[in-house]
Amino acid sequence: MADLNNRPGDARPQTPKPCLSQTVQKAGFSVSEFCFGAGIGRSKAYDLMKEKRISFVTLGRRRIITTSPAEFLAGLAGNAGN
Repeated sequence: MADLNNRPGDARPQTPKPCLSQTVQKAGFSVSEFCFGAGIGRSKAYDLMKEKRISFVTLGRRRIITTSPAEFLAGLAGNAGN
């Protein structure tokens, strides 16, 4: 069997490696990602979106949550003292 790494022809373009000195903060979360990060269920997440306690945008049929799980939990901790 021929060695696929040494086959003739043009080399395949390589994906550039990410620059580790730059960090990219995620701007939106799927419902599943948000639920996992916040430790809540999907039903509760949809209830919170309905109550406008979690901000989101709708793209077609998909909802992208723009509140990070950390911001959401910090808001809950701030309201716990009241």
